[in-house]
Amino acid sequence: MTPRPRTAQSLESRRSRGTQSYHCRVCRGIHPLRKCKRFRKLSAEKRLRAVLINKYCSNCLAHQHSEGTCRSQDGCKKCGGSHHTLLHMHEERPPQRTPQPTASPSRPSRNPVQPARSHPRHSARSASRTSSPIRVAIERPRLEVSAPARSVATLVRQKTVHILPTAIVVVDSGSCTFETAAMIDPCMAVSSIDRSLTAAFRLPFTNLGDDEVCSATLRSRTGNFKLEVVLKLDPSLKIRTPIRALSDATRAKFGDIRLADEQFHRPATISLVLVADVFAKLIQPGCLKLEDGLPVAQSTVFGWTVSGAVLES
Repeated sequence: MTPRPRTAQSLESRRSRGTQSYHCRVCRGIHPLRKCKRFRKLSAEKRLRAVLINKYCSNCLAHQHSEGTCRSQDGCKKCGGSHHTLLHMHEERPPQRTPQPTASPSRPSRNPVQPARSHPRHSARSASRTSSPIRVAIERPRLEVSAPARSVATLVRQKTVHILPTAIVVVDSGSCTFETAAMIDPCMAVSSIDRSLTAAFRLPFTNLGDDEVCSATLRSRTGNFKLEVVLKLDPSLKIRTPIRALSDATRAKFGDIRLADEQFHRPATISLVLVADVFAKLIQPGCLKLEDGLPVAQSTVFGWTVSGAVLES
């Protein structure tokens, strides 16, 4: 049997290695990630999540190297940033100002009105009225109202404590797990984490334009829930809630439900915020209002969160 030429063997081995390197980690097909139909149908946020979770390079979408060793000089074709065009986020355009209509001869001008020239007859009449010796002066009594020492708003603020919804979550970095408090806030757009917390948890992060993002897996302490999230690194994300400690009597009101944060009534600093991009996956049906003057409890995958205003004497 005639042996194959060495060049043919090396070519075949290179082809086999190239085929293996193009094994898509999103759909398990044999193609580069940039040609994956399932990947291209995703939104920009989900594409970024897939890139981080599957450890692709966010600059060229390759998986043989990290972004620190990427030699590709091609940036985003839409904004020029150091990320692939398929990972470009849509920018929010600033609201356009409505042009002001120009002044026309038929409409009054916006210029200040010049005082009209007084007619001699009108001037004589006004002079005669001014020189009249009869003057009627009507003095209105002045009502002096002394300002209260404390306004109603001040009294309410002194007795009211606002609580933000927090939950103790398990952060899985892939090599180890940590427990930390997270705030659930649907009013923000992008979930964020403090940079110092990222370093403490040893979460891998990458650059996406001017921002730094990392990926992690969130788990529940009691159930089987887990969620892959992409978090934006914030240099100073420290939220204090509540401002002051609540009484044990207020805490005892919520003793019959499984709380997501058993110490919600004690002041703590929150450095992880889960917001609108994952809010729908965290909230469960169920809202509990015990009585007036107490916060409400909301059911989540981590347990019941407590939020709202507390009126304490």
